Amino acid sequence: MADKRLIPPDWELRIKWNVKLFYLINSKRSRFLDRFYRYFFRLGKSYTLPVFLPFFYLTGGVDALVHLAVSLLLTGIIMPAMKYTFRHQRPSKLLKNVHLLEPVTLKSFPSADAGYAFTLLGVIIFYGSVWVVLLFAVYALLIAYGRVYMGAHFPVDVIVGGVIGFASGVAGYYLFKAVYPLLPLT
Repeated sequence: MADKRLIPPDWELRIKWNVKLFYLINSKRSRFLDRFYRYFFRLGKSYTLPVFLPFFYLTGGVDALVHLAVSLLLTGIIMPAMKYTFRHQRPSKLLKNVHLLEPVTLKSFPSADAGYAFTLLGVIIFYGSVWVVLLFAVYALLIAYGRVYMGAHFPVDVIVGGVIGFASGVAGYYLFKAVYPLLPLT
């Protein structure tokens, strides 16, 4: 029986700027960026959370940690739901001449790594100084750019992942505030 889908599996290829921007970023090779992203991309994985927890605790205490947990829970629910709704293939499966710097699995849309990085940014804006927020913004943008540079995602994947992550960070604040109205938020 044929797989009937409401959303075609190649829908991202129909967005011309998405494909052009992918090739623009992915085809410009740099030895420095190749080496840099071979290691840095791991900071976009959720298993690196212990690396970031001290930033949140030092800037916002327990409130920031609970806010982060709520926000990551939102991102963790939304991302897989969208991935399995859209079930979009990776650029390396749909395009030719893709420079792929890491093995990829699962589905492409939206980028969970970008979602994770922008969730962290969406939370830290409530607690961090301008410099800490700027540091996290640079980190999130580097993760998002790297996902395309490494050939793992289309630009639309990282844009939507980033928007979902940031929105989860902001929504997590209001959920946290609503659930724990007696706790002071610093």
